[in-house]
Amino acid sequence: MKKILLYTVVAFSSGLFFTNIYNSIVNAANWESNVPKSITAAKDFFGVANPGTFFGVIDPANMILIVLALILFWKKSTSIRLYLGIALLCYVSVMILNFTYFFPRNEMMFLSKQFPEKETLKRVASEWGNMNWVRSFIWLTGLICSFLALDKYTSIK
Repeated sequence: MKKILLYTVVAFSSGLFFTNIYNSIVNAANWESNVPKSITAAKDFFGVANPGTFFGVIDPANMILIVLALILFWKKSTSIRLYLGIALLCYVSVMILNFTYFFPRNEMMFLSKQFPEKETLKRVASEWGNMNWVRSFIWLTGLICSFLALDKYTSIK
């Protein structure tokens, strides 16, 4: 059961990481390409669901899984506990970044009734795209730690 939990943590974390990379390579590049037309097109396209829809389901689920894994493995091994703790710290950092940095920019680009001026919109789209690489690196760090916890568990089992 514990091993399955660690595999699930790795699977969810991998999904979040690669979806975020996709957002950087595809979505952010398109948003920055021809502001404000590109933002209007994205806003129209994301009328029913958007990347936040995916992250809003999978990110909290991943957080629950990593906390559960940390609780279940607390006494198993100090190194497993350390790796899972670092992974949790990374995922919490990403959530804080989401609420403090990305959500306000998403609001400006996709949810507000009236766009800000063109230069502001360009700046916001560019900031979003650049900072998303930082978010990807944090997720990757958490993912690596999740893999290391799984590796450590399978080597001591």
